[in-house]
Amino acid sequence: MAEKIPGWLQKVLMPQIGEVKGELKAMNARMEGDFKVLHSEIKRVEETLGTKIDELDKRMDVTRRLAAVEEQVRELRAKA
Repeated sequence: MAEKIPGWLQKVLMPQIGEVKGELKAMNARMEGDFKVLHSEIKRVEETLGTKIDELDKRMDVTRRLAAVEEQVRELRAKA
C-alpha cells in the first residue's frame, strides 16, 4: 500500500530528515570516541590488576615458604 508522498509534505520533511541523519552521524561519532576511551581505560585497568595479582602471588609464595620454615624451626626446637 505504498502511496506517493505529496510534494509539499516531502518538501517539509526532507530537510528535517536530513537534519536527523546529520545528528545521528554526529552522535555515532561521539559514541565511537567514547567507546575508544572506555576501551583504553579498561585495558589499563586490566594491566594494573594483572600486575597487582602477580605481586600478590609472589607474596603468598613467600608467606607459604616462611610458614614452612617457621614450622621446621619449631620442630627442631622441640627436638632439642
